Amino acid sequence: MKKFLLCSLCLFTLMVMNSGCKKQKITGIEVTNHQLVVLKGTDLTGMKVNTIFDDNSKGDLVDVVANMISGYDKNKTGDQEVKITYEDQEFKYTIFVADKIVNNATELRATLQNQKDGQAIALKSGTYNIDRDETTKYEDQTGYYFLITANNLKLKGIGDVIVKSTIESPNTVWANQNFVTIAGDNVVIDGIDFQCKKEPNKVIEILGKNTTLKNISIEPMDTLKFAGSIYLSTKEGNTVIENVDLKYGRITTTGAAGSTLTLKNVTIDFAGAYLDDTTKESTYWGFDNSRAKINVDVTNSKVIVSKNFKSEDNYQEFVDQLPKGFTIEEK
Repeated sequence: MKKFLLCSLCLFTLMVMNSGCKKQKITGIEVTNHQLVVLKGTDLTGMKVNTIFDDNSKGDLVDVVANMISGYDKNKTGDQEVKITYEDQEFKYTIFVADKIVNNATELRATLQNQKDGQAIALKSGTYNIDRDETTKYEDQTGYYFLITANNLKLKGIGDVIVKSTIESPNTVWANQNFVTIAGDNVVIDGIDFQCKKEPNKVIEILGKNTTLKNISIEPMDTLKFAGSIYLSTKEGNTVIENVDLKYGRITTTGAAGSTLTLKNVTIDFAGAYLDDTTKESTYWGFDNSRAKINVDVTNSKVIVSKNFKSEDNYQEFVDQLPKGFTIEEK
């Protein structure tokens, strides 16, 4: 009997020891304090990493040291994919390395006035209500709202960024007509939303070659039902518009010649757009390539129209000039 009790006690002890020593499995890592934007030349410091186990518990926080970081070049501007490696696990995120980080409308105005070729400029999250630039002259005019003349310039919104202006101006001279004027070549605007000026005309006019607009939305000011045009005036190169939503806004190639246009994941909601009897859905189509007839490559994009427009005499003309790849939705 004593021998049986002793064996039972040993077996129970082994079971307790085995259950208490079950090894947790690492399923991933978590990195905290990682920045989405830094100035060129900045070392990545202050990050912490800990392990995540299969029971959803976490290990102790430890400092991220240099040999855990790969994919980051502090002397190279633009988007970079950073990888943190710890305990044979990886954590990846995208960081934007900038020459300049802008925090408010005053800083944005000064940055645009002092722009240089090749700069990477980040706009921190917020609403930028800008004035007109009465200092910078382009084509013998001043008073532009948002003028880009530098080449190879990249503007990146970090978080939710909206650029607008409550300064009203009539559509008289060129500088008054446009909200954004892109005259430089190889310009990229990424992750910045725009509200057209109060007297809408061209929300963005593109004169430079190889412009890229991506991850942006465009909408009118206040209760207006017209946000203006993305207006192509470029004579060479390829303009790319990707992951862009336009509310009561339109795209027109009327000023372009000898260039091409690529559209990817673009939604143009022009249903019921209206400013006055000469600026409405049936007279200014949501997409118009009927005059310039440049080469347009379209992927996964659509134009939303109203039932009223479908009954207009020129609706079929609008449909016929739409490039392949566009779909039409009705509301």
